[in-house]
Amino acid sequence: MYNEFYGLEENPFSISPDPKYFYLSERHNQAFAHLSYGLKSGGAFVLLTGEVGTGKTTVSRRILNILPDNTNLAMIFHPTDEPRELYACICDEYGISYEKEATIKDLFNLLRDFFFESYRNERHTVIVIDEAQMLSEESLEQLRLLTNLETDNHKVVQIVLIGQPELQDLLARPSLRQLSQRITARFHMTPLEPDDVEAYIRFRLQVAGRIQPLFDASAVKLIAKISGGVPRLINLLADRCLEEGTAAQRRLISAKEVKKAADFITPTQLSSGRAPTRVERRNFLADLSAFLFSYTFVFGATAMILGIGAGMAGSYFAGPLLPVDRPEPRIRIQEIDNAEEYSEALKMRDGYRADIRSASNPGDAMKELFRVWGYDAGGVSCETAHYAKLACFEFSGSPEELRHLNHPAVITLYDPKEMVEFYAVIVSVGSTTSTVVIDGTRYEVSNDWLNSMWDGQAMILWRMLPSGGTKFARNSNAVDFEYMSRALGRALNRRMVKYTTLSQDMVSDIKAFQTQEHLEADGKVGIKTIILLNARGGANMPRLMRESEER
Repeated sequence: MYNEFYGLEENPFSISPDPKYFYLSERHNQAFAHLSYGLKSGGAFVLLTGEVGTGKTTVSRRILNILPDNTNLAMIFHPTDEPRELYACICDEYGISYEKEATIKDLFNLLRDFFFESYRNERHTVIVIDEAQMLSEESLEQLRLLTNLETDNHKVVQIVLIGQPELQDLLARPSLRQLSQRITARFHMTPLEPDDVEAYIRFRLQVAGRIQPLFDASAVKLIAKISGGVPRLINLLADRCLEEGTAAQRRLISAKEVKKAADFITPTQLSSGRAPTRVERRNFLADLSAFLFSYTFVFGATAMILGIGAGMAGSYFAGPLLPVDRPEPRIRIQEIDNAEEYSEALKMRDGYRADIRSASNPGDAMKELFRVWGYDAGGVSCETAHYAKLACFEFSGSPEELRHLNHPAVITLYDPKEMVEFYAVIVSVGSTTSTVVIDGTRYEVSNDWLNSMWDGQAMILWRMLPSGGTKFARNSNAVDFEYMSRALGRALNRRMVKYTTLSQDMVSDIKAFQTQEHLEADGKVGIKTIILLNARGGANMPRLMRESEER
């Protein structure tokens, strides 16, 4: 397996929809917003369509995570085209008993009674149907009849339809115009744009514990072209690339490995390097559906890493450009005899000077920080972060305290020689060097250099509690209690105790954790306690340090 060879903690690009690998591109962000609006507005139907592998299931599961706790949820993954059987499946999901010989009318009446009883008990009822293009007109019409059930101002059931583009054609038929008119929010997923392909890969790689680059720019460009931006194809191609790279002992994957992977997977369709057509992508995925579950892939952005040091007779540069994962002896500029190497070092210096002068906008740095978390949409900010269950925290302290929090952050730096104040994103910290991103370029810098230029101020993104809260108390959501129980168990390095109330034992565990992390041991869970629990308790998030380096 390539995980060990490339220093990965797990397979980062499995095609199974794992919520921690949810990457919010601009299109995903729009889909999320549209569907959230549809559900919150109380409409009858919400529609999500898209080609195979474009992320429909991932978006829908993200949507389900924001449903309130008082939701009765039915998930139908492989619907039947027979109306009675569809009603029976919904009854089964809700645990509604029915006679074997029950007619469609009998099942409708049972569902009607269940929906109204749920409404009286202040419970929300949602039915999600995946692969909805498989439904017949008759089944869709029966679903429409369910949405006729309502009070004076509320529908007692909402239905989410998820399917391939054929579903749009189906709903456009005149016979289904009444259903189509009841769709309050609809969105069609399209493949990722080339820039999103790079960000998507980079994010998932970071979730798997790897910051260093794995694919060069030519490889990324070719993967984007061959896959057509379909995430499932991206995963499939890059996984095979890393197998090829491991066999050849290549630390950085090039276009050569991508071409080999494409030939191995689909020699007739993809070897030319062209993007497959919509029909070809669909047919290809159908043909390979038996194999797709086993493929994963790893990718690193192709940023070159620059060594920066202090006190170098007019130059900050301690060595030539080197990949982070291939350390070599640093060479001071004045020790370089080779004219070509010296010229390259001067180019690096000029690039650094240009970058720090361009990095004067804190908003651009915040966008880069959101990209580290995988959110590449243009409208992201501290004001909108809560939609992704993230929040901003203004930090003020020492480098050691920032390292202790173990979260990437936007930092303000001042270069006295260039007399320039600029913003950077610190993404990893080691014993002697750190990795920062300045105006989109990744640099490896000495910690001494970094500390001498940093003013101690930072803006941190952190993950809110599963319910979306920023504090934990006695009246917290059940899902927050479960998260806290798991996080405390892992952070305290002992077996998890599942707490359902804020008992004295749980308060004692919270105090023990706070003492361990040098916080005030008051048993109250505020922002800093949550931030550190996320870092120590196994939350899915980018970290400044690997787990083995945290303490």
